[in-house]
Amino acid sequence: MAGLNRIYDRTEQGLKALDGAAAGLRAESKWLLGLITSGTHAETIRTGMRRYTDERIMELLTELEALQLVKSVAESSEHDLDFTGSLSLATLRAAQNARS
Repeated sequence: MAGLNRIYDRTEQGLKALDGAAAGLRAESKWLLGLITSGTHAETIRTGMRRYTDERIMELLTELEALQLVKSVAESSEHDLDFTGSLSLATLRAAQNARS
């Protein structure tokens, strides 16, 4: 799902909502808000909410963004979770040959 290819940050308002008794914030929304810190990848959120469908997670994230409790940016190569985006076999071979 395209919306889950994002990086999320909790805002100051989000921190206050999490620390205080946020009126009207459902338990599942609070749980999700607690998973988000600074630079939290959507895959981390998925892992923390594995009982939920991608669609439900997106609904909750959209709601939290509308309430300005979180903000997000599009995922880019610098957020590559498995570091394979910049993997170059030629570079690895050259480094190995240099050691030999």
